[in-house]
Parts: sequence; structure tokens; C-alpha cells
Amino acid sequence: MFVRRLLGFKGVSLVRNTVSDIAFSLRLIPSASDIGRPEGISAMVCTRNDPEWIEPSLLSIKDLVDEYVVIDSSTDETPQIIENLRKENGLNIKMKRIPPGDLVKARNLALKISRYKWILHWDADFIAKEELTPTIKNLLESLDKRRYYLIYWPHICLDADLFHQHPRRPLHWEHWLFTFSPKLKYEWVKHFDSLIAPLTYYKMIIIKKPLSFHLCTVRSPVRLLYKHYWWKMRAEGLERKMSLEEYVKEKIQIDFNTTDIDEAAKMFIKRFLKHLIKYDKEKYGDYPKILKEYVKHKYNINL
Repeated sequence: MFVRRLLGFKGVSLVRNTVSDIAFSLRLIPSASDIGRPEGISAMVCTRNDPEWIEPSLLSIKDLVDEYVVIDSSTDETPQIIENLRKENGLNIKMKRIPPGDLVKARNLALKISRYKWILHWDADFIAKEELTPTIKNLLESLDKRRYYLIYWPHICLDADLFHQHPRRPLHWEHWLFTFSPKLKYEWVKHFDSLIAPLTYYKMIIIKKPLSFHLCTVRSPVRLLYKHYWWKMRAEGLERKMSLEEYVKEKIQIDFNTTDIDEAAKMFIKRFLKHLIKYDKEKYGDYPKILKEYVKHKYNINL
């Protein structure tokens, strides 16, 4: 992350692609065709109490991926929703349950038990636009099957509700799709789970068009409040020194002068919305059809 800040996104792309081109031309790395995996895409999905959006999230990529590798740490109905989706829609879902607390461990497990050559990093609050499937399929057909790739595109970020964005982070760029290699691994970099991909192996491909939505903080007010303080607790290094419940009770007294969680959550949302801007369909396009149908049916919301 330090190198990315120093060189910038374009600089990192130039360095990585130059080094990987040289390594490939000199045959310094093994061919991606020899890793022993069939062509296809494994969706890596790590879940922990994600009932709000898991249904449209998984269904939005059903025509793109060949399997879902779900690593679940939930204590709510999320696993049952996933199981129902598997049965009702014929989804090829491989689900493993692990204790909560280590996202890096979950992601590395997903890499290990995935079957296909390509890995799609897909969280429970990602929703694909209709253009995602044909765009990715056409791209993969055009690529050299001997090479390793990190494929980037921007998610459209929504915050607080389905109608607002944070002005400083309207898009979330990352390598959402990449070629599997035994050399890959996730590690904690500060407080973030980060994919560590060998410089000599991976060429970056950048798709500039947004192909998906990230419902970053589109949650119930109480859950959003807890998520906000969970990040703050981690940043302060208190995650293993006190419970989240204790931390939240302490903080809402300071920040909102109340001990009532529901009251604090309402005030938090009201304060949060003041810093957001309206989502602009003219700039980023319409919502995915699957999301519009889902929220109309479940929440009676018209997008």
C-alpha cells in the first residue's frame, strides 16, 4: 500500500506490467496453463451476518461464475439463505463454516479449496450490473492463457441508503478478478486484508467502466452504527482488549449523549447523510435490474 501511494495507480501498473512482461518473455515463471485448474471462475465469498444483500449479490453473478466458495462465520440466518439459494436456483455452492474473527484466514481458505483458474473476489454486498458477465467473458476469451492477470474495474459505491454516495469515494477500484496461483496469499496490511501477488507473475488489466455496485454502508441504522464503531475500535487497537458491545456503549455516550442504541443509530444516520451526495444515474447509469426487483419486493422501494 505504501508503494501504491508513492507511485500512484498508473505508476504501479507500469512497473508491474513491465516486470511481468520481462519475466514472461524470459520464461522465468511457470505457465498459468500448467497450474492444473480447469478454465472457469470461482467466486470467493466471505460472509458474516450478511442477510440484507446476499441474495441479489449471489444471483447477480450466477451466469458468470462456475462455483461459489463461501466461507461463512455467521451467527444469524445468512447460511440458511445461502442454502436456500443453492436449492432453489441450482447454484454450485461450496460452503465452509469457520469461527469469526480472521478474514485473512477465511480468504486464504477460499483460495485453497477453490477449483477454477480464475478467482472472483465477491463480497455479500456487491451487486453486478448486467454488463459484467459479457464484458468479463469476452475479455477472458481474448487473453493469453499462459499468463497471470489482475483485472481491475470500479464498483459504484452507495452509502447509508440506496440513493446516496460519499463524495470522496464514489468508486471503489480493486483487482476483483485474478488468475489463481499457489504463490497468491492474503495478508493483513495495517487493518485491511490485502492480496499479495508476485510482481513477476501478474499483469494488470484495467477496465474503466463501472461493472458493479458496492452497497458499502447500506445497512439498518443499528448495524451501520456498530460497523462504524467496529472500524474505529480496530483502528485504535482495542479489538482484543474489549468487546464491541462495551466499546459502542462507551462511545455513544460521548458522541451522542445517550445510552439508547436505537436513538444513537438514528442520530448517526442523520449526521452521516449530511456528508453525502445524491447518486447520479446520468453519470454512472441505472441500478441493476436484479437489485431494483429485490428492493421493490422486499422493502417496497422504487429505484
